[in-house]
Amino acid sequence: MTNSQSQQPDKKDAADLSYLYDFICECPNPRITEAMKKLVDHWLEKTTTVPQLTSAIKEQLNATNEEVVEICWLLAINPNTPPSVLKDLSIGGDSKLLERIAENSNTGAGTLAQLSYQAVAEIRIATASNPTTPLASIMMLVSDDNPDVRFSIAENPKVPEGALNVLKDDDNPYVKMRATTTLARLKLEEHLQN
Repeated sequence: MTNSQSQQPDKKDAADLSYLYDFICECPNPRITEAMKKLVDHWLEKTTTVPQLTSAIKEQLNATNEEVVEICWLLAINPNTPPSVLKDLSIGGDSKLLERIAENSNTGAGTLAQLSYQAVAEIRIATASNPTTPLASIMMLVSDDNPDVRFSIAENPKVPEGALNVLKDDDNPYVKMRATTTLARLKLEEHLQN
């Protein structure tokens, strides 16, 4: 495999750069905006050779470290950033960036599963709060040592009832109360729909 082939993102992401237009419109730094416009224009001329975004930011934009951090941050919080780009951003990202990626509802299941193993509790809390976190990760986080992680699951009405049923018997009274409250809310919503 050549170096250019190993840098290819998901083909769908290469063809659809619309998330970058949102980024360009929202970016507060005019230098970054202009550089990204040039990069996107270059990519549109050669959509088959779109490199991974973080590599392009570092290599092609000649961005300062502060600008790279700003670009990565803005992409991590953008709800239109594709899952493969968020996965790319998560590799080697600092804890605050990983927390933003874990919060993004567009983050892929594999990336969320990896983030659920992070040592920093805030990343696990954000992962537990994401409605697209895989069931296996949620069930693992139900027994997390940090009560704030368990509380985050207990207040999430999108998690399976099985996870909430485990948490309604939690040792921590706040987690227990929140899980019981969330279960009651779900039952009330179900009753009102019928």
